[in-house]
Amino acid sequence: MDIFTISKKTFYTSLAILVLTGCLTGNSSAQIFFFNNGAEIYTDPAAILHVNGGFQNDNSMAAPNVFENNGTLTIATIGGIPGSVFLTNNSTLQGNGTYLVEQDWTNDAVFSAGSSIVNLDGNTQQFITSTNGTITTFNNLILTGAGIGTNRKKTLQSVSAKIGSGGTLTINDRELETLTNTMYVLNPSSASVGNNAISNPPGFVSSSFNSGGSGSLSRVTNLTSAYVFPTGSSAGTIRYRPLILKPAAVTSNTYTARLGNNDASIDGFNTAFLDTNTCTVNPLFYHEITHPAGGDNASIDIFYDLTSDGGWDGIAKWNSITPNIWNNMGTVATASAVPFNDVLKANWADFSNSPYILSRQKPSKPVITYPSVCSNSSGNIFSASGNAAAYTWSSPAGSAITSGQNTNTVTIDWGITPGPVTVTASSTLGCISSPSSCLVNSSFPPATAFSSNSSEQLAYQFTDLSTGSATQWAWDFGDGTVSNLQNPSHAYTSCGSKKICLTAGKNGCSDTACSIIDLNSIFNIPNVFTPDGDGINDVFFINNTACIKDFHLEIFNRWGMTIFESVQSGNGWDGYTPSGVASPDGTYYYLLKTTSLAGKDESIKGFISLVRKK
Repeated sequence: MDIFTISKKTFYTSLAILVLTGCLTGNSSAQIFFFNNGAEIYTDPAAILHVNGGFQNDNSMAAPNVFENNGTLTIATIGGIPGSVFLTNNSTLQGNGTYLVEQDWTNDAVFSAGSSIVNLDGNTQQFITSTNGTITTFNNLILTGAGIGTNRKKTLQSVSAKIGSGGTLTINDRELETLTNTMYVLNPSSASVGNNAISNPPGFVSSSFNSGGSGSLSRVTNLTSAYVFPTGSSAGTIRYRPLILKPAAVTSNTYTARLGNNDASIDGFNTAFLDTNTCTVNPLFYHEITHPAGGDNASIDIFYDLTSDGGWDGIAKWNSITPNIWNNMGTVATASAVPFNDVLKANWADFSNSPYILSRQKPSKPVITYPSVCSNSSGNIFSASGNAAAYTWSSPAGSAITSGQNTNTVTIDWGITPGPVTVTASSTLGCISSPSSCLVNSSFPPATAFSSNSSEQLAYQFTDLSTGSATQWAWDFGDGTVSNLQNPSHAYTSCGSKKICLTAGKNGCSDTACSIIDLNSIFNIPNVFTPDGDGINDVFFINNTACIKDFHLEIFNRWGMTIFESVQSGNGWDGYTPSGVASPDGTYYYLLKTTSLAGKDESIKGFISLVRKK
């Protein structure tokens, strides 16, 4: 193979195109076509240098080797000769030009990036590597090419790499595979990392797990802007699942991220170990996030594909607060979009452990509100707090849930047996809360009864006759007036039928009894009187005559003779004849002819006993 070698001379190209082409001869194993051993080479911005074969910048002859590229330097693969870059033996490659590299970048010397662009544009897997641990700091690193599968990869082999404080990382539709190494982006601009997120497959940064420290994408921040970490993996299922970190302050911070493209249990973060607020966690992937520099909180926004990954409404963190389990991170915000949904934890502070995972949160344990329940009662309303998607209720034997199952309010008809009412809340994702229960001890209500007696005209005395030790009374007198006395009296101011109701209660349970009083009728007609002058019951007197419009009372002795007659309702018989003779003890007959105010005949007849006390 022909090798173009410059040694201990100065080579300068300006406003020119120089193409160097090698060919294989014999059994040569040489991999380098352009070999600079100690010369000083300069290309100005308009120069184009195209090398068909490998390029090596070397200083084995201890000369002041500097290759300064300010133009466009292409190192192409041709005829089986890989278009690789080798920087060796303390040589220096510098300048502000463009490097188009079709194969590997091996840096064992000095690369001073300036404002240069390095484009890894090969169609086979390319490696950024070093045999002596030298980390390359690129300015602008661009990944392009047409390779598929493994040949999409631009791989950090054995070493990490950096993007300088003014540079950018442009992934396009390629996979930047860091393995267990780290790609450090030192430019704090939120736009310093870009990728093609809609290609198939998208461009992303993949990293491998290592129990002593995994590979990652690292970004320096100094804004409160959204910093995208385009994390993904081609290990197994090709999966692009980015996340966004949004720092809470404009001071300098450093955050790292990687996608674990597998069940986290494989890496020692058992997905079966959950705190009591977590229902389940994502078995497909998780993220590692660290905060190696700075002290500011940051919002964590994790993206997922609803169709492929299922739905999630939480984020859990491994090992804190409780060690060795996934701990629910509390209230989050969820959003639906295309192509990704996301779960956002705002203003997160605890970056002490790195694994984070999408989770489904248990709904909060409901709190039950319920009434005093009476035996053999209906319509008892039980309510559960919260805004879950559904609620599942149960009640003891002898009761029945008549309405509201699956909602936060149910109606229960109760029997006589005490027992628990239990409810659980369910999320839209099918997670069920811890159960909440209340023990219901039903009470029997009093058996309500009462009597009523008129005292005079429209005045009535009401007497509670309830059994069951009532402690509360509610009277409705049928004319818009009420009382909570046990044995109230009431004077009506109008005639007509009145419905009197008493509700007697105890321990929140009650029973109601009602009765009709017809104030158009005469009720209080005594059947005995004692006209002995003691002032007690001396006169046969008919009360409650206010609701009649005429009055004619006649009293007859045993022989049918009229001994008393009155057309005035206020007049009563004092037990004497019209001539003033005391009537003897005995039974007398009375006849009252009257009509009500409504014109109804209310005439009545009966017997009255006269008894004179000795």
